[in-house]
Amino acid sequence: GVVSVRIEGRRLERLRARPGQFFVWRFLERGRWWSAHPFSLSAAPDGRSLRITVKALGDFSARLAAVPVGTRVLAEGPFGTFTAEARRRDKVLLIAGGIGITPIRALLETLHGDVVVLYRVVEEQELVLRDELRSLQARSGFDLREVVGDHRTDEGRRLLTAPHLRELVPDLAEREVFLCGPPGLADLVKREVRRAGVQRRHLHVERFAL
Repeated sequence: GVVSVRIEGRRLERLRARPGQFFVWRFLERGRWWSAHPFSLSAAPDGRSLRITVKALGDFSARLAAVPVGTRVLAEGPFGTFTAEARRRDKVLLIAGGIGITPIRALLETLHGDVVVLYRVVEEQELVLRDELRSLQARSGFDLREVVGDHRTDEGRRLLTAPHLRELVPDLAEREVFLCGPPGLADLVKREVRRAGVQRRHLHVERFAL
């Protein structure tokens, strides 16, 4: 239910896109050209191509896997401040919920130093881009922790609460925090991160919703 799409073009470096940002995409093929949707970059731009990774959450995203090679694409952007430029502290914590891992995966190509990643999913098979993350981890040495559990259970409801966050990351209050996920999870974890002592100016949130 997840597909990555690579969009190539000339002089893409002129867009000045940064890891963590998103574009509004319109694929110019029959039955789709009239519909535009925002998707974050799931890899750092290299000047030759842009990549998005999309989970099938609706008709548009579910059909992206069938887009023919060579389809022309209109991209509006880049948008967003969920980028490394927002970093004010040496220590960083990145928290991803589900497909919210995509901009964080892109950010990890450019973030260095003391970096911890918490990747929250309900079931292990939802850990998309897992192999890429582990490959990046081997090169960069960041701390990657997978937080798996059903939020409808007593044990699952404790995951990423303020006490649990402090267990996972004892120096949480000293870190710049980037959080990305579906609106419900993002709002919940944002509240718990604040309860754990992170000041508002050190917390950056991106919500994913179609």
